[in-house]
Amino acid sequence: MHHHTDMHPGELDLPQDPCDPPEVRELKRRWPIARSELSALLQRLRDIRRANPASLHTEISAVEKRQLRKMIMQALIKDESKGLKRSVARRMADKIGDYLLWRRETTVPVIHELIVLLPWWLSQLPGETITKLRDIGLNYILNGRVLSIQEVWQDILTANPVYIGHCACRSAGIVDDLKKDGQVFNRLSEKESRRLLDRLMARYESLRRRYGKLPDTDAKYEVLFERLLSLRKNGSAQYCLETLFEATYPDWEILPVTGKYTPTWIRSMHKNNKAHLLNKELAFEFANIQYLARGTIFSSMKFFDTPYTICSCPTPELGGGCTLTNWYYYGRSNASLLPNEDFRGRRRDETGKVLPCRFFPVRSHRECLGCGCDHDLENPRELDHVLAKADAAYRKYIEE
Repeated sequence: MHHHTDMHPGELDLPQDPCDPPEVRELKRRWPIARSELSALLQRLRDIRRANPASLHTEISAVEKRQLRKMIMQALIKDESKGLKRSVARRMADKIGDYLLWRRETTVPVIHELIVLLPWWLSQLPGETITKLRDIGLNYILNGRVLSIQEVWQDILTANPVYIGHCACRSAGIVDDLKKDGQVFNRLSEKESRRLLDRLMARYESLRRRYGKLPDTDAKYEVLFERLLSLRKNGSAQYCLETLFEATYPDWEILPVTGKYTPTWIRSMHKNNKAHLLNKELAFEFANIQYLARGTIFSSMKFFDTPYTICSCPTPELGGGCTLTNWYYYGRSNASLLPNEDFRGRRRDETGKVLPCRFFPVRSHRECLGCGCDHDLENPRELDHVLAKADAAYRKYIEE
């Protein structure tokens, strides 16, 4: 049966009122963006394939679906107005919970109901309830804490194992940051790029020698690495980072299996064929490549204060960035990205005031987020310096 919502472009845009407080104006500005993202997600339903029959790595524990729904329910009924029935809130919590878990068997009806019921929610539920729903998304789901590259190294090397996931922003068509001006984006020289790709291939060959096979790695990555080795052997110009980027895009989320990160997202992504094992030593080098060649901002996404992924966020230099980076750099939001205040933190002056980024012109109008630069150095992003620090982190991992 065909369903429709009689919705037309702009119909649900919420008009700005100069008398609105800043928080309300910001929510009204974001609402059309959220609607367009859901529409884009609907168009990507063809991405949903047969459930993955392969078993998960043994280190992944069971999904705590009930706990997730309970927390959503609690958020919905907090400061509850008498206009919101608990039965309605419970059904909404179930639907939102299933949607967030991205279970293949529920994705289609859940997205359908989110769209079909949206006008009803807007017209029937108290205004503060809709605001609360949006707050849940912004405060609990769409926040990311910036991770320095040093923290990313640690989280990858202490994981057992690491999955690489399908980036939701890229998959849904919210952003397409593979290319810039028609070319695969790579800010490094050919010599620097070759150096990073050679390191990745050296890790691959070392793993094969040590174990006699490639451990904790999906077959698709092994096929890719063998292809790259063949290209190098034949002296092909296709042996380059651009080939690696094209072959792996949009699978650029890093999903470490540690006590720090909930396995919920990994299990749901794996169920839908969107998470694949990559040996952590290879994931370690891939993170270096992303950081150095693309200026990637890594962020730790959360489900209700529990991290579930390391997102390699599209940067503002490439089409405005993803949902998080776009809001931070262009929407002046201070909530979408939470800066790294800890290890290798933000650039500051002698009084402690946070200064703008000094390496990326498009980011220079906003405060440094703390992505890993050693601000005492003139050029902390220089390859020799970053790779020396990466090698030190790897040696520490080996010794432990």
